[in-house]
This record gives sequence, structure tokens and C-alpha cells, in this order.
Amino acid sequence: MIMWIAAALAVGLWLLVLLALAMATRTPEVKAGPATGALSEESPAIVDLVTGDWRLTSEAASATVLDLAAKGALAIEEIGPELSLVRLRRDPGDLNAYERLVYEHVRSLAVDGVVATGALAEGSRDISRWWKSFRKKVIVEARAQGLSRPRWSRAQAAFLTTTAVAVAVLVGITAEVSHAAANASDEEGSPGVAAGFFCFLLLAGLMSKLNGERGTKRGAEIAGRWLGVRDHLSATGRFGEQPAASVTIWGRHLAYAAALGLAPRAVTSLPITTPADDSRAWSDYGGMWHPVHVRYRSRRFWGRKPLAIIGYGLLAGMMIGVWVFILLGVATAYGFWPDALLAPTPMLVAGTIAAIPIIYAIIDYSGNTVIQGQIVRLRKFGESSGDSPSNPQYFCAIDEGHAREVLAYGLPSELYGPLNEGDLVRVVAGKKLGWIRKVEVLEPARPRDTAYNDTGEHKVNAPEHLGEVKIFERPARPDAPAREGDVRPADLVTPADLKNALGIDVGSAGPYSGTPLAPAWFHVNSCRYTTGSGWTVDVHAAAGKRSRYLMVLGHMLTRVEGKPVQGVGRQAMLYPGVVSATTDQGTFAINVSTPDGPPPPDPLIALARAAVTRLGPS
Repeated sequence: MIMWIAAALAVGLWLLVLLALAMATRTPEVKAGPATGALSEESPAIVDLVTGDWRLTSEAASATVLDLAAKGALAIEEIGPELSLVRLRRDPGDLNAYERLVYEHVRSLAVDGVVATGALAEGSRDISRWWKSFRKKVIVEARAQGLSRPRWSRAQAAFLTTTAVAVAVLVGITAEVSHAAANASDEEGSPGVAAGFFCFLLLAGLMSKLNGERGTKRGAEIAGRWLGVRDHLSATGRFGEQPAASVTIWGRHLAYAAALGLAPRAVTSLPITTPADDSRAWSDYGGMWHPVHVRYRSRRFWGRKPLAIIGYGLLAGMMIGVWVFILLGVATAYGFWPDALLAPTPMLVAGTIAAIPIIYAIIDYSGNTVIQGQIVRLRKFGESSGDSPSNPQYFCAIDEGHAREVLAYGLPSELYGPLNEGDLVRVVAGKKLGWIRKVEVLEPARPRDTAYNDTGEHKVNAPEHLGEVKIFERPARPDAPAREGDVRPADLVTPADLKNALGIDVGSAGPYSGTPLAPAWFHVNSCRYTTGSGWTVDVHAAAGKRSRYLMVLGHMLTRVEGKPVQGVGRQAMLYPGVVSATTDQGTFAINVSTPDGPPPPDPLIALARAAVTRLGPS
């Protein structure tokens, strides 16, 4: 009993400490100001943050699209009740980091400078990474303006975590001792570990619930003023009924209304933070953006390899035949079924069931259908999970341009891998089983990945939950070689090389601040060259056997099969905007991003030849 009292006191004391720290780090009280229609300098995304209790919502990205339209970088046009277009109007000029992130996504999807609003969910982005980058970019600006700061410091998070572990251990020991005293002869039960673990999860959950960004005194004042703007807009604007295209009338007021939660129709029509729907896609095949419904037939027979279907049919026929034989045997024993039909009937049923997939397979192999159009959906179903491996199925839906509903066909993994949504293809598939046997890519898709960089914001201490608090942060590795034998990328590609090959003027190489390419133990060194016109050149280099990991970097970035380049090092591969090569001394990869898409292959090969010369002999 004494130990339980001590454990309860420890938990209570920890909760008091948590409450005290929560009170000390709370956001100052926000009081709504008087209703006003006057806008100030804060962007809609910043307004979304400060008026949403310092938690950014998905409306912030849609509000940023509207704000870019209000400022003239984009135009939103309503063509009909089901179609609105976003048009790139001009060079957006000086955008902040999160505005550039949104603009680049729109630009990556645009065809001839135009994209349907519904298609903003398309593209092969990693939505969680994209959103995390957007959120932290907004927080960086909010902190720069003195409007917000982190809730828990590293010291506070470390203190709370350490004491929570100590309390959980005490609870676990108490539970174990109590159980042993009450069950002296019982050797099976051992609740201590479970009790301690559950206690820690409970305490850590409370910490995470209170974690996040918090406002400053100035931030609370700004938030109060914008709450006054919200009161004015909600009373006078009727923004809830306005489509996104009405930004041409309302201007930035619509963008701020979206950020303040007053324009749900406009926000819903700009699904920039929504993952692409499996069953609904947007296609520009034929010259006009239009929605396409993707239908997946029953995956029991449809979309499977004919030989596998034959095997399933034989197995199903055999099992059902056995059950029919058992049932008819009982019926025969009671005189409900003639003895003469006891054996033939199950065999007939089993044969009929097994014959259906065989007939389908014969029809598939004898009567192919040829489909030509644009790939609008690529999906993989049945991923392996933990210790329960599964047999994944791959599906490809193609818009032929003459129907608003398309079927998703099955195909093998080796054909699925090289394909991209947006590719123009001609495929040969079966009519009955929907299995693609041959794919010919007529025209590769334009890159749909937004070639954004995180500009360092991904390293900012702006956690959303306790697990993201960096208690022990490893210092950033400088560009200089960290170990003997490492390769310095800035020595492989120089500003003079970029001037000669690409005709661009750059300064000295800066640090690479994008997403890490590999775990730290790969020892990849990177640098970045940038220009004022939007060009970015990233050079990655490494030494040793592990360095050959960089040879597949181009495929990871572009999802396109590379082409070998002869006479450059021991091996070289070329991808859209990426070239990589390896020698006995190491491996490097050069990634060039431009506002107009990937550069021609020849300049990339020239850069690779120069880099191989400096890297060392093959």
C-alpha cells in the first residue's frame, strides 16, 4: 500500500510540474479587436496560423493559391459548373519560401501554363513531406515577425521525458511487487513492465497534447486584430458562397476569408493539400482538362495474370466439388438424391467452375484489346504488412479521350515500375481478365514532382508532437570532407563548368539544405549552386563501395528509367535533369533544376565528363 501511495504521489507531482510548465508557456490571451475591413501585411498563411491557436490548417495552402491569384501571379477562371482553371500569368517575382512551394506545385502540373483546379491534388508528391515543409516555412516567417515561438524547449522536453520515465519505472516496480505479494506461488503473471509502459504512454500523451507552437505577446495582438477582420468579413462578404474564381472580384479579401475559415467553397475547389483520389483523376488528354472516374472491377478475377486465374479456378472447382459431394452424400443417405448422380454431379459442378477461368484465359490470349491514351492512375494494392506478407496487385488506368469512366487494368510489377502518371502509352490487354501484357510508352510524362527545396526549414525546431522535439540534435555536417578519402563535390563541379556547359552564372557553392539523400552512415557530401533566375544545381559525391548508391539517385528523383552514357567513368547514367557516374575513386550525381524543366542531355554529359576527370581514373 505504501508503494502505491508513493507511486500516486509521484504521478501527481509530475502532473503538477507539467501543469506549471504549461501555464508558464501558454500563449497570451487573444482578445478580438473591433470589426474592421482593413488588411495588414501578414500573409493569409500567417493569419491562418495565428487565428487557429497557432496550429496551421490545410486552408492555409488554398488561401495561398488565392493570394497568388490576387497578386497577379496566377489567374483562376471558372469555365463551367464542374471546371475551373488556374493559369500561370507571369513570373511571380519575389515570393517567400512557402509561396514559392505552392507556386512550383501549380507550375509542375500546368500544361501550356494551365491546370484545372481539381487537378491540384494530382502529382506524385509525398503529401506528408510537402505539408511538413509548407508548415515549417510558415512558422519560420511567423517567428521572424515575432509572432510565435516553440512551446517546449529542448531542456523542458528532456526534463519532462526523463521524469516521466522515472515515474513510469516506479509504477512498474510497484505493480510488480504488489503482484508478487498477492500471488506468491504464481510464476506466470508479470504486470510490472506493462503497467510502467502504459503509464509512460499516458504521461507522454499529455505532453504531446500540450506541445506545438505558441504565440508571443505581439502575436496575440495581431491575432486579435485579425479576429476583428473575420467578424467584418463574416458580416459583409458572404464569402462562403464564393467560388475560387471570384478572387478577380474580391481580391485578397477572399484569400484572407479562406484563411479565416469563411470561404469553404473556394477552399474545397483548391485541393492542394489533398492526396489524389484512387477513383477520381484529372486528365488533360485531348487538350482540355476533364475529370475521369476510375473503376476497379472485382479484384478476385479481374486484373490478374491468366495463368494464375486458371490455377485459382482449378482449386475453387476442386473445393466446391468436394463440398457438393459431401452434401449430396447426406441427401442420398436420406433418399433425396439418386445414387447414380452422386459422383457425376460434383464432377460436373467442379468442371464447370474450373472451366470458366480457362475459357476467359483462352479469350484473353486469342482476342487482345489495344488501348492508347494517357495514364491517369497507377496504384498498388495489397502491400505486405509486418509478418503478414501479401501478394500485391498493380493497376493502371488509361484515359482514351472518349469516355468519362475508365477501367483500371492489372499488370505485372516489371511493367508497372517504369511507368508514370501522365505517360502517353499503347498497351495490349485481355478483354475478359483485364491483364496488360505489353506496354509501349509513346511519350513520357512531363515531370509532375514539385522540384522544391526545403531551404533549411525542415531543420527548424517546430514540432507538432513530443516525438518531434529534438532533445539531442546532431550538428550539421559541413561540406568539407569528414573522413579521409571523402570526395568534395564543389571540387568536381565548379562555377566555370556551369558557365561553359549551361551558360549560367553562379557564385561559390553553398550547403545543400534539401532532404537527406541517405542515412548518415552512407557519408554522402553535397553542395548547391543557385542563380537568381531560379536555377538550382545540386552535386552529391561519396567514396567507397557504398557510394554506388548515388547511381540510382536519378531514378529515385525522376521515376524514369535511365540511359547509359558510354565513355564516362566506369559507368554513367542519364535521367531527365540528373546525371550520375562512378569511378574507382567514388561516385557522384548532378541534379539540375530549372524553371523550364530539365536541361538538354548534352550539357549534363559535359558536366559529368569534367567531374570524372577531377574525381580520378576509372
